[in-house]
Amino acid sequence: MIRHLLLLACTLVVPVSASTAASDAQAFDFGTLDYRITFGGDDIAWREFAFYVMPGDTLPLEVHVNGDSEVEISHDGGRLDMQSTHQGVWTAPGQSGLYTLTIQPQGRESMRLNVLVKVPLVADEIEELDGYRIGRYPDQALRGNPIYLPPHGLVEVTPELIDLKISPHFTLGQFLCKQQPDHWPKYLVLREALVAKLEIILAEVNRRGIRADSFVVMSGYRTPWYNQAIGNGQYSRHQWGGAADIYIDTNGDGRMDDLNGDGRSGLRDARLLLGIIEDLYQVSEYAHLHGGLGLYGPRSHRGAFVHVDARGHEARWELP
Repeated sequence: MIRHLLLLACTLVVPVSASTAASDAQAFDFGTLDYRITFGGDDIAWREFAFYVMPGDTLPLEVHVNGDSEVEISHDGGRLDMQSTHQGVWTAPGQSGLYTLTIQPQGRESMRLNVLVKVPLVADEIEELDGYRIGRYPDQALRGNPIYLPPHGLVEVTPELIDLKISPHFTLGQFLCKQQPDHWPKYLVLREALVAKLEIILAEVNRRGIRADSFVVMSGYRTPWYNQAIGNGQYSRHQWGGAADIYIDTNGDGRMDDLNGDGRSGLRDARLLLGIIEDLYQVSEYAHLHGGLGLYGPRSHRGAFVHVDARGHEARWELP
């Protein structure tokens, strides 16, 4: 569940002494609204967010808005059964693809939910889809943890969906596997909790005076086939869409920016970013942020970066 991750996205304020930090934070668009909705048990306060569901899934929807404001809810697929002006249940259609719900409280900014209905995956039978290599997920979950069970389905991604907003500052294309660059359609798995976590970290980075509109996602989803091809462990969280290797690159040089102002890009800058994330972990309201956190130093073919995942329990490592 990501309920608290989403609801508390903009409540944390860590004191910042530099005056420039305040002005930079003001320039950053946090992407939040003055009301929230609950969809499928998760609270959303961002103006746009994506969910990944199976055909036929039912998701309760409730709009939480102060006062007696009228609320209009529109959708372009599936079935919406309203129980009151603020509550209903949306049922996903049987056909995979993108469907949108728009929530419009009277006198307020609208919220858009991008719901991606997945293609069912029979892990024991399918090693590729439409020529796109998937590979095989492990037969047994790691230590019996259900987050390591094979996914029930995959999101089909066409070129038209690359720029789809899955949150205010991230797009679907940022998380695609690096394999078969010219092959379409592609497929992926993505966890809402990971995207929510990245939004919260990005907001805090900007509060600290580091201006960035997004992170570079150097590696997001990896198919089991690709994960094995690059020699990674069979239980890498990347295969379940729950991990991202990130860095900040506002000048477009393909390397981590000089975050600490020492005139160079390197491990110290990645450590500064990692420190901001660890500070978030110390706040009790963000207990759900806990997960894997890794520090990687620069190499000849890439710069330094930080690994972030949403496994739900702490894991730490450094490869300087």
